[in-house]
Amino acid sequence: MSGDRIPKSATGPVRSDLDSSALFGARIRMIRHGWAYFEDYPFQERFLRLDGLEIHYVDEGYGGRTVLMVHGNPAWSYIWRRLIPRVSAEYRVLAFDLMGFGKSDKPHPGLHDFPHHARIVSGFIESLGLRNITLVAHDWGATFAMQYVVRHPANVSGLVLMNTFLTTDFRIPPAAAAKISPATIKSSCLHPENISDSAMEAYWSPFPDDDAKKSYQEFARMFPDSLTHPSYKPMKEIEQALPNLKIPTSIIWGTAHGGAAYAEKLAKTIPGAKLHPVNAGHFVQEDTPAEVEKLVIDSLDGTAIAGLENELNPSSSSKPGRVDLES
Repeated sequence: MSGDRIPKSATGPVRSDLDSSALFGARIRMIRHGWAYFEDYPFQERFLRLDGLEIHYVDEGYGGRTVLMVHGNPAWSYIWRRLIPRVSAEYRVLAFDLMGFGKSDKPHPGLHDFPHHARIVSGFIESLGLRNITLVAHDWGATFAMQYVVRHPANVSGLVLMNTFLTTDFRIPPAAAAKISPATIKSSCLHPENISDSAMEAYWSPFPDDDAKKSYQEFARMFPDSLTHPSYKPMKEIEQALPNLKIPTSIIWGTAHGGAAYAEKLAKTIPGAKLHPVNAGHFVQEDTPAEVEKLVIDSLDGTAIAGLENELNPSSSSKPGRVDLES
């Protein structure tokens, strides 16, 4: 499958140049009717059809390396709005909305499980022919994306993980998980003044009614609480693969509300991982944006150096395989 870019246009929708025989099709269209325009999120809309759903994404920059940003619950790609311009000055940056979030289609609530979300992540990478990617991901977005990482490590040149959960023993009290909503993004911050009213409007905009809100509400039931839970098997796969990863990894962790011990556990489990504790809440991108931006840029620069070394010594890496979308 071709990995060429879909050309940008300043004058209107751009047609996909992906092979029409591809499993999934890609297209770009103008802002959906009824969607507010947010001045701090000026990026051109793009849409990719995966599993019958329109998945919204942005694609900025023309650097030689590709950075893929994946948000968590209950956010959308808007959470990367500060990072995208900074990172796209040197790299190609893609950020998409998980199904049910942001401008992506909202599926039946029953489809909100680990296998379906992980399938969308893998399908997104494969459909656009992304190669040698650096993953920047947060919360559940990192968890879903890590299934792709452990199955296709040769296609991943670096990891920047933020406040996530990658083992089957991670728990959030069900009552607390059930209360998570866009309001949590601000209420959990040490510095709520960093999040404007317009930013909160952006976070609430994908959920105008009770049906839409089911997208983030379903995540309260996604933590594996038994061996037969749909999340258990894929999370166990990730957990067992972590000690064997050979990918430069940075872990940025907001420690204000606990979790420092878990972050240290992850850093010790992933070989060579560097842990960067931040005095912030769970949504570190919003709580301490300047500090997180610097840590991400420094991590990407380090990954680029490692990638150059691999290019100079190609025997140390292997060609990435095709994604098995039936898994």
